Amino acid sequence: MNAAILYVGSYTEMVEGTFGGHGDGIACFVFDAITADLKLIDQRFQVNPSYLSIAKMDSNNRAASVLFTVSELLASKNPTVNSYLINDNHSLSLLDTKQVEGGCPCHINYFTTAQGDQFIATACYETGNVVIYNIDLLNFDLADKNSNSNTDPLIIQHTGSSQHPSRQTSAHAHCVYFDKHTNHLLVADLGLDQIIVYSIQKNNTGFDAIKNQTIQLPLGSGPRHICFDEKGSFGFIINELTGSVTIIQYCIDDSVNKDIHSSKRKGSYEVKGTFSVNDNLIDPLLDPLMEPVTLNTDLGAAAIRVSADGKFIYTSMRGDNTICLFAFDALLEKLDYIDAYPTNGLTPRDFTIDPSGKWLLVAHQDSDTITIFNVNSYNGTLSLFKTVENIKSPVCLTWLPK
Repeated sequence: MNAAILYVGSYTEMVEGTFGGHGDGIACFVFDAITADLKLIDQRFQVNPSYLSIAKMDSNNRAASVLFTVSELLASKNPTVNSYLINDNHSLSLLDTKQVEGGCPCHINYFTTAQGDQFIATACYETGNVVIYNIDLLNFDLADKNSNSNTDPLIIQHTGSSQHPSRQTSAHAHCVYFDKHTNHLLVADLGLDQIIVYSIQKNNTGFDAIKNQTIQLPLGSGPRHICFDEKGSFGFIINELTGSVTIIQYCIDDSVNKDIHSSKRKGSYEVKGTFSVNDNLIDPLLDPLMEPVTLNTDLGAAAIRVSADGKFIYTSMRGDNTICLFAFDALLEKLDYIDAYPTNGLTPRDFTIDPSGKWLLVAHQDSDTITIFNVNSYNGTLSLFKTVENIKSPVCLTWLPK
């Protein structure tokens, strides 16, 4: 079949000041991979569902899917995470609502560890913490809305700051990514310029998060989102403030390169380099003994995706309303900037490549549009195909797994 199901999350109100939107909640579309047509088939209101994550489940021998989403609000307005059953007609039925002990939960991820334990985690930008809930979809009872929670949530509080005078005065957790190949949870903290790596382990009273590693990124870069290639060989981090991309790789053995800063430690991630749109390799660390440099850059990079073959990296840039294209050389472990493509809209937030790999869809928070590009599979380049209008304040695009 050429049809795919796309769920779109939107801002329905202002989060703070002028930041937010006027959307209708969660929309469901059928996407035709031949014509690139988007057809709205369902709408479900929820306050500020700014990020979505979908999981498969088996309840009483019935295969189904569950959609998890945040309700992104300030801590003073009691944000939540919500779970919905995806019905056979792709509409949503509310299953559960959980309070979030934090502010502005902006990212959510469902994951299963190597031990078979299931969790949802959310990153809270305002308060700089991560909230993790243990769930059990295998024994999920659709009639019991409390059956998907085994224990109290775990709260991980980040502390510290970095160099940006307004964006990095405190911790700002922005992304929770589970690396299934290494069984680690990676948290991007924009305020700290760090990726913090945890192992999630069950114990006698519930579960705990053990910090395994802190990956330091260039000061003032502001790590926002993480993606990996399909093989899990390389990870790519989009840095919001500078628009640069950092490459990481998990080391499974011990070795030391000639460069003392490139020593590899077994069972940890190594930074391979941080690359800018100017084709500059950014120094991974400034000397911590030096006086801090005041950095006031804020280019507004938002999302990052890797092509199915792992050869191309795409990033969205809100500062100039573009999608940036990089070519990735796995042998040299480097990125080469190729081009930037105007998105024909305002504030390109999330974007996604459709399951066929032929199309790239961009959600525009401030022009109420989704722009669709045709993807050249040979060289990764994009060509503008069309813009779909009257999709209010879209900020997250998530495909229903087949």
